[in-house]
This record gives sequence, structure tokens and C-alpha cells, in this order.
Amino acid sequence: MSTTAPSPQTWTIRLKSRKTTVLLHTNPLETFSSIKHQLYTALSDTTLKDPDTGDTIPLPSSASDIQLGRPVNPHDASRGFALGEWEYDTPDALEEGAADVKGKGKAVAGKGKSKRDGEGGVLEGVKGCPKGAGLRDGAVLAFRWRGDGIWDGDEDVDMEEGAAGGKKADMWGVRIASFEDSYGVENEGDVGGMREFEG
Repeated sequence: MSTTAPSPQTWTIRLKSRKTTVLLHTNPLETFSSIKHQLYTALSDTTLKDPDTGDTIPLPSSASDIQLGRPVNPHDASRGFALGEWEYDTPDALEEGAADVKGKGKAVAGKGKSKRDGEGGVLEGVKGCPKGAGLRDGAVLAFRWRGDGIWDGDEDVDMEEGAAGGKKADMWGVRIASFEDSYGVENEGDVGGMREFEG
């Protein structure tokens, strides 16, 4: 694993779980496997805690156990997250029903020409890096792993299939911050603009 120093060419990826956001500087052509290793190292250096109970959440045995999900709507993360198409090349994803996605025209292992990077089987080709997957600088991705207290390895059930444009999606345990969370008061009608001048 190599850490990427910030530069004008690097991207910032926001990785979210619960109320935690990890900011990673990465090369847009770096593999998702390498990004998972950087995330794993960052989580190992700190502690991920459940915001409700304060309990520490144990990390998985390796970085390859982490799954990344992309927002169903990049402009509105509250619509939920769906498993990133780059995850469908891992053996676990294939066992858990990635073959079901085959009929829907999604990317699945064995399709097209690709190479493996040797660290978890993520594609090095078109979909194996943030730029190739159509992400942008500042992109938001959710992360989870089996047994993290939110996801037990079964199918996602928080949102109905079809609710997000035909994709299965849920919140992956991500909690979107609200005005009330930040300031402890409810501000009805706040649309995020500047305060109106009263004079």
C-alpha cells in the first residue's frame, strides 16, 4: 500500500459509515483494492464507534473484506447507496448473488478484458479505479463489512428494490448530518442559503 500525498492531481474521496467520514487523498487511477488498504490503515489508527452506544466496532480481518458502495444519486446521498460495480469481481460478491445482476446488464466478473491486481481481485481495467468508475474529485462512498453491526452479509433490505431507479439500495448505516444534529435546534425551511438581511 502506498499513501498518496495531496497534490493538484490527487482526488479527495469521502468514505462514510454511520456518522464517521474518512477523507483519503488518492490518485484517480489507483485501484479500489489499494483504497481499501488505505481506509483499513486509517481505521486501524483510530477507532470506529457506534454513535448510539459508544461501543468500538471491531475491524474485519483484512482490508479485502471491506465493501464500497456508491450513492444511487450522486447529488443526494440520502437516496441510499448501492454496491459499486467494481465489487462484483470479488469471489464473495459472486457467491452472494452478483450473478443476479448479470441479467440487468451490469458489470460482472468474466466480462470484458481485465487484469487482477493480486490484492483482493479488484479489476485494474476501466471500472477498477475511481476515474474509470465515473467518480469525481470529492466523491462520497459508503463502506461496510460483514459483521460490522449494521450489515450481516445478507441482502440489503432498508429500501425497496425499484425505489432507487431499479437498483437495490439502502443507507449502508450512513447517517446524513442535519442542521438539528449540528446545532441542536430544528430550523424549518432552511435551504442552506445565506441569511436574509432584516433591516
